[in-house]
Amino acid sequence: MAVTSPPRSAAAAEDRPIRSWVRAHRNKPSEWLLGLSSWFVADRHGSYGLAVMRIVSGSLVLAWLLVNLPVAERIWGPGSAYWEPHRNVIGYMWPLDLLRNAGSGAFWAWYVITIALVIAFILGWRTRFITPLLFVFYAGINAQNTVIADGGNYFIRIMLIYLVFADISRRWSLDARRRARESSPETQTGSVLHNLALCMVIAQLCLVYFEAGMYKVQGTAWQNGTAVYYPLASETYGALPWLSGALTFFTWATVLATYFTVIIQIAFPFLLFNKVTRRITLLGILAMHLGIAIAMGLPFFSGIMASADAVLVGSATWLAIQRWGAGALQKRTAKLGIRRGVPATVPSASVPALDTDVVANPRTEDRALVSRR
Repeated sequence: MAVTSPPRSAAAAEDRPIRSWVRAHRNKPSEWLLGLSSWFVADRHGSYGLAVMRIVSGSLVLAWLLVNLPVAERIWGPGSAYWEPHRNVIGYMWPLDLLRNAGSGAFWAWYVITIALVIAFILGWRTRFITPLLFVFYAGINAQNTVIADGGNYFIRIMLIYLVFADISRRWSLDARRRARESSPETQTGSVLHNLALCMVIAQLCLVYFEAGMYKVQGTAWQNGTAVYYPLASETYGALPWLSGALTFFTWATVLATYFTVIIQIAFPFLLFNKVTRRITLLGILAMHLGIAIAMGLPFFSGIMASADAVLVGSATWLAIQRWGAGALQKRTAKLGIRRGVPATVPSASVPALDTDVVANPRTEDRALVSRR
């Protein structure tokens, strides 16, 4: 008597779960590729974060140039000829060596033009042309004396290369107002280049933090938790002796700061994929940079790095900060009007956004941002 077997299809489903899973998800790769291509083409992401990066980093570069204005000729100009052996070792080539044999007049003309380019960069005026020019002029100045430069100088020069291809003036800029008046269209090629540049900025951040953390963890001082003590106790980096003494008075605080710095840098790239861990990571990185800026006296380096971290903050957050700032300014103006006896208008319930192309409820990155086409 023949024994009947279960249906062939049911047996195959039970005996081959991997094949069944593959068959059920066979369309996933094409869906992922379609979603990825749509992300690059459909819109220009991170526009508010890039605007913050443009304004903050440009302001820091402008402050750097203005603070060093009295000694600029001795640092980067004809008076810096004593660095010639070092320049031969570095070997900067054209166009970064244009100031190498420049006279006083040519140097100051270059310096003043650089300041003008930085101001245009901050205001977001014709950034497609200003950004590459700023890279050449600013890098040309720094190439004259790389010894006094810190990590912020090198980092912003790398970032400027990426920002050449990004639409950094899409928000909070003179270009944004001009485009709103002219209804300038946005091309798909420009969107792809913008989003690629944004990815490169984030990748560079991850590389810098991860490499710095891996380099630190190899040192004995970082392993035993004493590394933070030495720069704070030195005369070179201890900008505020009383603060350095207070921070290093407790051993546990020094050990905690040392291990926190290593962990937050190494874990940075891996904690960006989740919304909650990304926020915690950004707050931790900001705290680290504030500590470096205040306790070690390196505000330029910390500010430049923190400005790049701004691209990882969502547009909804930046819009909330904008509305809060506009509301605070309106209340302050109303109070001043009352003190001077001028009738003050009652603030409206909702503060309008400063951009003309922002809708009221942005819940996702740039999806709720309507651009004039």
